[in-house]
Amino acid sequence: MSPKRGELPVFDLTDQGIRLLEEERRRIARDLHDGPAQTLTNLSMRLEVVQRMFQTHPEWVAAELERLNAHARTAVNEIRRLIYDLRPVAIDEVGLLQAVAELCNRCSREWDLPFEFTVAEGVHTDFSPAKQVAVYRLIQEIFHNIRKHAAAQRVQVRFSRTGCLLDVWVEDDGVGFDPSAVPVGHYGIIGMKERAAFLDGNLEIQSAPGRGSRFHLAVPVYPES
Repeated sequence: MSPKRGELPVFDLTDQGIRLLEEERRRIARDLHDGPAQTLTNLSMRLEVVQRMFQTHPEWVAAELERLNAHARTAVNEIRRLIYDLRPVAIDEVGLLQAVAELCNRCSREWDLPFEFTVAEGVHTDFSPAKQVAVYRLIQEIFHNIRKHAAAQRVQVRFSRTGCLLDVWVEDDGVGFDPSAVPVGHYGIIGMKERAAFLDGNLEIQSAPGRGSRFHLAVPVYPES
């Protein structure tokens, strides 16, 4: 299958890794463009209006400046989130489970969205820190997908184990979608599946309109019994 326009061709695992990195850069660029960049552009335009109205409508100017200040704070918080997402994860210090627990707490607090986090018996993280980081980043991307598209009221995150597989389940009660149709704005799902495949794993998505979504990530990280 030939690559889509703007997509790097893949000939081996090294190419696949580079392509995934480039896709991540594109995602960050989209987030910057659709979030803080647009907010700051709008702020600049509105400030020009405020400047013109300063002498003739001082009361309107005061109220408008208060609104613009709120928008500026939103842009700053979004930039801080992007910086937080980009910073190295201290997996080797806290481990995957603790890192995901902290991510759930932060997302719950910042998005005002309840997260329930559970770990089944037998799950441990005595495997490659690099693989732990890769799993963490994939979970992070699933969370952001839910935030952007699901309109969920609750998210459940569960770690379990099946033989050599680490199973990660992420479920939401949002609007759902047709996984086979790839709706507008859901192109990141293809990238998430490719990330799972790069780990020799699999990402299965069960969803339907109005029925929420379930993401099941299965990655071989434990020795064969």
